[in-house]
Amino acid sequence: MLRAALATPLRSEDAAGTLIIGTVLTLLSWIVTPLWLFGTLTVPLLVVTAPLAFAPALVARGYLLRVIAVGIETGDGSAYVTDASPEAPPFVRWGRLYRDGLASALLTAAYLLPLVVGLAAIAVAGAFIELGRVDPTPLAESVAGTDPEGLPGVDAAVPPATPAYGIVGAFLVVVSLAYLVAFAYVRPAALAALAAGGRLRDGLRPATVGRIALSGEYAVAWSLAMIALLTGYVLAGPFVPLLVGVAGVFVVRVVVHTLYGLGASHAVEHAGSVASVADEHVADAESGTSHGSSVSAVESSPGPGPVDSEIDPAVQTGRSVPGGTVDPVPEEVGTVDLDSLVEGAGGDSDDGGDRAADHVDDRAADRDELDDDGDDDRPDAGTADEFDWGP
Repeated sequence: MLRAALATPLRSEDAAGTLIIGTVLTLLSWIVTPLWLFGTLTVPLLVVTAPLAFAPALVARGYLLRVIAVGIETGDGSAYVTDASPEAPPFVRWGRLYRDGLASALLTAAYLLPLVVGLAAIAVAGAFIELGRVDPTPLAESVAGTDPEGLPGVDAAVPPATPAYGIVGAFLVVVSLAYLVAFAYVRPAALAALAAGGRLRDGLRPATVGRIALSGEYAVAWSLAMIALLTGYVLAGPFVPLLVGVAGVFVVRVVVHTLYGLGASHAVEHAGSVASVADEHVADAESGTSHGSSVSAVESSPGPGPVDSEIDPAVQTGRSVPGGTVDPVPEEVGTVDLDSLVEGAGGDSDDGGDRAADHVDDRAADRDELDDDGDDDRPDAGTADEFDWGP
């Protein structure tokens, strides 16, 4: 795992360009951001330039988040990642890098918020004590004892609140250090959840982050990352004024975040597989319900009856009566020879003319049968000339 992460900065489509851009962004984030903070204290209107002042730092954060995503994809959910060598992604889609960096910064602020709120509350309480708004004597007696003279090494002239301040201060230091250690361990897991899900709320879900943080692969990767981080900073620190150290810091960050991604890949893939299985069960249940309802509807409803065939046009127009089978419609519609219909069926006509002539003969035979039965009172062709058109 460590060998694969160390090879990541060199495995890129443009390793030199990526290294140069990352070095410049790291250097600008160290220079521009402090200058902006100092300028804001003197000229408050500079607050409106915050998006530009924090742009190098946010783009660098977004790139490191993309490195974690690449590590997760390379790990592919395998429990032991040894031979996988991720490739450092190039600096493309800077707008997306900016948004991802902003999400990373907000996620970090959210995890540091409880510590900041607690320290701020204690600072406000200390300010009230210093201003005389609150009497700390009852609290000091409960912490240090009922009588400060009973404490070893404490002079009777010392105010009773002074030993309590020392005890409370030591307790706050221990709690703060413990919180920062837990933050350093949980924050990469939250970043991995954010990189895998792509949404800020994914990094704030206790179940997802806890699954990653409690996995053995992540614990090993985090330990290796801490060793690489401390070793890399110690080696690169003296060369920072020569800009070589800045490049070294960027390389160390890429290696560390690659380890985060490789260590979290198994837990992230496991969480994704559990979610996909749950979705499949829900989909199967829904499809089964709909399928069962459709089957029951088909079984309960009567089937459609036989469809009547189209009646012959001669019968529909009254030129013939239904009897026997209906002649099928010629397959080749529109290929009838019009000359054959006029001149009759000839020996030298084509197939279309023969079929048309046969059809005309059949109709004539039907008319003859009607005339023989005496049911047709219409005058025949011979009597048409005998009709008197005169007055």
